[in-house]
Amino acid sequence: MMMVPNQIFSLLLGLFTLLYLFTVTFASGEEATALLKWKATFKNQNNSLLASWQPGSDACNDWYGVSCINGRVNTLSITNASVFGTLYAFPFSSLPFLEYLHLTMNNLSGTIPPEIGNLTNLVCLELHINQISGTIPSQIGSLVKLQILRIFGNHLNGPIPGEIGYLRSLTSLSLRGNFLKGSIPASLGNLNNLSYLLLYDNQLSGPIPSVLGNLKNLNDLVLHNNQLSGPIPSVLGNLKNINYVQLSSNQLWPNS
Repeated sequence: MMMVPNQIFSLLLGLFTLLYLFTVTFASGEEATALLKWKATFKNQNNSLLASWQPGSDACNDWYGVSCINGRVNTLSITNASVFGTLYAFPFSSLPFLEYLHLTMNNLSGTIPPEIGNLTNLVCLELHINQISGTIPSQIGSLVKLQILRIFGNHLNGPIPGEIGYLRSLTSLSLRGNFLKGSIPASLGNLNNLSYLLLYDNQLSGPIPSVLGNLKNLNDLVLHNNQLSGPIPSVLGNLKNINYVQLSSNQLWPNS
């Protein structure tokens, strides 16, 4: 029997709906499996907050700290959860729709893997107050949608990667309270949307780049307790929206 156009349309619509539901279910299951593999590397497997992370359960609705949009993990918020582990087995390649990653105030150690650059939809990355060491990988410059980057209160060393200057949507950058060395990258002058630049309590050296005077939206510039030297750039006086500046405990002097 020949089908009329309306019947064909209804059949196709039903097929596409089933295909969509299958895809969402499969994708969510794949993401859940990847997160369970990461959890399996934690030193404290009896963590009560993560007891809801169980195979076969609904990760989007039942798991602590997990939120989804259309069945895909959008937010992972495990804050102050006494997690003892690393980021080495984190499923960076399995969470393509992740926008918010909050892993603050835990006991995460080890380094930040370069695979963090795979989370290209990230809007907010917060890893502060952990035991993370090593350098900040240059691949962090691939997170071009990032608006908030907070990795303060860790044991990071090495330089601030110049690739952070690619993060043109960034409004808050806090790397304070680490052991970062080297100069402040001139590329930070490209961050036109930046409101908060907090680099204090590190071991940064060299001059304050005059290009920081380009940051017209800057509210707070906090660089104290480093090893910065040289004249304070007069162009910082062009920052009309500035509310707070702290440059003490360096080897700086007024620009004559």
